[in-house]
Amino acid sequence: MPGPDVVCLHGVGRSGQDWDGVRTGLERYGVVHTPDLPRATPATFLSGIADLPADVLLVGHSLGAVVALAHAATVPVRGLVLSNSFFPPARNGRSRTATLTDYAAHRVAVVRELSQRGVSPRPRISTGRAMGALARIGLRPQSFYALCSAVRAPVLVLHGRPDHFVPVDFAMAGVARNPAWTLRILNGGHDLHLDQPTEWLRCVDSWHERR
Repeated sequence: MPGPDVVCLHGVGRSGQDWDGVRTGLERYGVVHTPDLPRATPATFLSGIADLPADVLLVGHSLGAVVALAHAATVPVRGLVLSNSFFPPARNGRSRTATLTDYAAHRVAVVRELSQRGVSPRPRISTGRAMGALARIGLRPQSFYALCSAVRAPVLVLHGRPDHFVPVDFAMAGVARNPAWTLRILNGGHDLHLDQPTEWLRCVDSWHERR
């Protein structure tokens, strides 16, 4: 039985159903696989895709984007789409004071957003482990950027301008280190593929056609 042509990796605490709104659009590129990944850290996430074939269009959201990046750094893929991916903290040309002030405002907005959803700002143990793993990556940005440099496939970064979980300046600074990558900034939050599926797909299609 042939393997998938497109693989989509969800974020922390989510499931493969997250991709239902864009699945039909992605099916123009072949068979779409949206696995439910194990909880906890990027390492356990990565174990869930260890048997993926090469030459797939790999799509990842949030922590799933970091896992997709790590996979693409060692396995040849057709293309890589990082949707609201984690990126290490970066000033992006701003002063230290402006960066810290802006980041504090984002943290307040995250707590407010979670409270409005009825979600406790205190994560579950598995979610906390995943966030801790990302924090450690943030403290070692050179390791993250080494993964970026190892990817040989075309890369599309989709990020929401008001993303309070990963500020857009972090994404912009990360892409600036990789000038061959394509960045598209949308007026949406951390879950662009859920909240703006039509615009999200339009960006993917435009990038794929230009490739």
